[in-house]
Amino acid sequence: MQERIKEHGRDIQLTRTQTSVVSEHTHKTGHYPIWNEVKFIDQDPHWHTRRVKEAIHIRLHPNNINRDSGIEFPEAWMPTIRVHSDRRTVQQRTTEGTATHWNNGTTGGSKCTNHSRPL
Repeated sequence: MQERIKEHGRDIQLTRTQTSVVSEHTHKTGHYPIWNEVKFIDQDPHWHTRRVKEAIHIRLHPNNINRDSGIEFPEAWMPTIRVHSDRRTVQQRTTEGTATHWNNGTTGGSKCTNHSRPL
């Protein structure tokens, strides 16, 4: 994760808005990522399975900054995915207090702040 954070930081510093959605978001909104609060929301050692999980998370949380929706899979899967996701979220809240996301993986997310900091 640290390597990916460094990459995003360089993209922001160098204003690489064409190749980095994180940099584009920062430069358009003035919202800077809070790097020490970045969390993985899922994990899997297999590349293809990670791609499927990423697409599922993008669809489950449509208010995101992704430029695409990930790999395609049948819309008919979504009701079942939502049921299992809701069960997992409730289970996570029950076992971890107030957590509402899967916080242990390779599909990540970050919080932003609107602090004025130089690029």
